[in-house]
Amino acid sequence: MAATLSLDTLTSGGSGITVLAGKTLTVEGVSVTAGSTNVQRSTTDVTIGTTAGYEVAGKSEVVVAANAASSNRTITLPAVGAVGMSTCIITVVADADATSTYKLMVQDAGTTEVWTGYQTGDFVRLIVSNSAWVVLDHKETMFSSRVLTADQSVAASASTKIIGFTSVSDIGGIWDNTNNKLVSPFAGIWDINWRLSLGSATAVGLVPEIRFGGSLIYSGSQGSDAGGYAYGKNMASIKASLAASTDIEFYFHNMYSVGPYSAGGNASNETGFDAKFTRTY
Repeated sequence: MAATLSLDTLTSGGSGITVLAGKTLTVEGVSVTAGSTNVQRSTTDVTIGTTAGYEVAGKSEVVVAANAASSNRTITLPAVGAVGMSTCIITVVADADATSTYKLMVQDAGTTEVWTGYQTGDFVRLIVSNSAWVVLDHKETMFSSRVLTADQSVAASASTKIIGFTSVSDIGGIWDNTNNKLVSPFAGIWDINWRLSLGSATAVGLVPEIRFGGSLIYSGSQGSDAGGYAYGKNMASIKASLAASTDIEFYFHNMYSVGPYSAGGNASNETGFDAKFTRTY
């Protein structure tokens, strides 16, 4: 027969209170196991809370280090009502850079994506609140930098989409190479710089344009002098909050009404763009 001891205060004359080997200490129905934090490194897909060693019951935090260096990696969260989740924080962190098109994804028990990261140090920190996953903090690296591969002509008075880029850096798969556009992977904030280099020293009639979802959002200032020469700006820079799946396309407009001008390609210091994406929740 189990004995019951009722106390208001439990103290110890030593450095702590010892629970004998083979015994467990249970607080409000949750077994308190060794250590308050469970730190694990995953080299395979795992489900937190059910995979051996990845317990949340009796823990204040579960930290899982994983990466997508050689293949996609999926970390599945416990059910929001799992024992111990009311008092446990879950952190998933990338400990190596992803390669190719691979990604480190965190999903809920119903396989819905919660967070995706790519590079070393990308992480997400989660709790359960009101029976749902809530992101406390996060960092994910999504960046694209490209330069124009060859000169591209823009007809008189026309606005032309610029195509044919060479990748400088591409992290997170945000560039659609087939359709020559950036695509928002999630809802978030873009920081975009679109740079023009001219195909000839006198080709000063081009101005950069940026379009979101097919609509013109930014066009550089334009002007002309007394001799009729057209002058424009060679840089478009913008920060914008966009919905998931929104397209971002790069154009040049030719202010000159008599003939074409060319945007310069072929070199890393010529026409190109860089874009950084930050996810919002």
